[in-house]
Amino acid sequence: MNTFGRIKAKNAIEVRTAALPPCRRCGIPALLTARYPHSWPNQAGKQVTGFKETALCSACDEGDPAATGLLALLGGPVAGRLADLRALVQQWVSAIRHRTPDLADLEDEAARFRSGEL
Repeated sequence: MNTFGRIKAKNAIEVRTAALPPCRRCGIPALLTARYPHSWPNQAGKQVTGFKETALCSACDEGDPAATGLLALLGGPVAGRLADLRALVQQWVSAIRHRTPDLADLEDEAARFRSGEL
């Protein structure tokens, strides 16, 4: 069964709400993940296109203004509020899509990968 729901927008966003991996930042279950088109310049200056996937975490994203409405919606019954969910996911992805990783977190994750923890 496909657990992704596609939100039709200028750039397609795939939202997954079931069978989620734990949050990569804290390890608790994520509320949803969004997969969306992403591009970045390589060292030669050419654009590389691909996808980026971001998890929404009730603990880690609690203080993020971009996630406030989405966290509030997911904290209650969602049935009958799919239009609200669509709008809030689009707003959240618009806000997070160009964020860059924290270099200290990235180095920590690389060290855990090299040590076999990941």
